[in-house]
Amino acid sequence: MELTTGRVLQFDEMRGFGFIAADDGGDDVFLHTSVFTGDPSDLVPGARIEFEIMAGDRGRKAFAARLAEETVDAVDQSAPSVPEVQAARIAGEGTCEVLTRDDFGHAVTELLLEAAPSLTGGQVLQVRQGLLEFATKRGWVDA
Repeated sequence: MELTTGRVLQFDEMRGFGFIAADDGGDDVFLHTSVFTGDPSDLVPGARIEFEIMAGDRGRKAFAARLAEETVDAVDQSAPSVPEVQAARIAGEGTCEVLTRDDFGHAVTELLLEAAPSLTGGQVLQVRQGLLEFATKRGWVDA
């Protein structure tokens, strides 16, 4: 088997799985925590992963997965980490408004309905949950 690379698209630590966008440009690759060597909390969107691919009954699956040397996308590097946001709050610095989970959820729902009115209710809920997890990890919403 050949080692390949990609970036984490999403990972639900509670459920123990997520998806990788492989650098080969093929279909997204399913990733289960049981095949990842490392701390699952490192599996944030944009994290670089090295892994092998096998065909599963529902598509491609990763195995023998681990973090690659370069782990964070340039876009994610510009986002402050949770400790940085918390330190800025304590010091009274920064202009970032930290929203409650409810306020964030309502704002995202309104934006999704306005930008893509053809989304189903289930799709809106799925996207909103992914964005909420992303924002929570970065300290953009109160945990």
